[in-house]
Amino acid sequence: MADVLIIIAPQDFKDEEYFHVREELENAGHKVVVSSLQDVASSVENKEVVTDVLIDEADVADYDALVLVGGAGASVYFENEKVLEMCYQTVEQGKLIAAICIAPGILARAGVLAGKNATSFESELATLDEAGAITSDSHVVVDGQIVTADGPQAAREFGKKIAELLKEDNEEEVVEETKEYYPSNGDDEKTDDGFDKNEPYYGDDKHHEKRVVEEDSN
Repeated sequence: MADVLIIIAPQDFKDEEYFHVREELENAGHKVVVSSLQDVASSVENKEVVTDVLIDEADVADYDALVLVGGAGASVYFENEKVLEMCYQTVEQGKLIAAICIAPGILARAGVLAGKNATSFESELATLDEAGAITSDSHVVVDGQIVTADGPQAAREFGKKIAELLKEDNEEEVVEETKEYYPSNGDDEKTDDGFDKNEPYYGDDKHHEKRVVEEDSN
């Protein structure tokens, strides 16, 4: 399954947005790696988490997805050049990126939300607007490879959506690996007749239930 890098603040990350999201990802079989600015991070409810890799040592090329957890402490990343670059590189590499609560404000500052449908905690909605995002009052919004959520009440739904998208992505990769590039037409000659066209991962026919809004940007 997928390797997911979760970034939490060194202090005051929101408990539900980390613990519930991690639980949903691991329940779906994905591997979670935790990153922060220090070796031990502390939540709003004073729960300590030992990090696996420091921000300065993390490389998004090693992971299939990047998830940014909110809570008041996440504001420490608003101007963190390494984290902003990690967000940009994740999008450039075509990987899934997700942020919840005030953390979509990090994505906005990284310049990856222009023209994208997104949501966040109310205090960051103006920042998203200024960055060119199309803001929504939905709890969870999916636009292409970007998933955003507005707060802790949506944490489990947010985690489930990330897990679902990563599972779909992984399954498509497995299918592609088992196909011949030129399927045989019954003799020694190779032809591309009948070979599936390459289609974008996020097609126009995707539909999601509950409180999730999914949009595709052109």
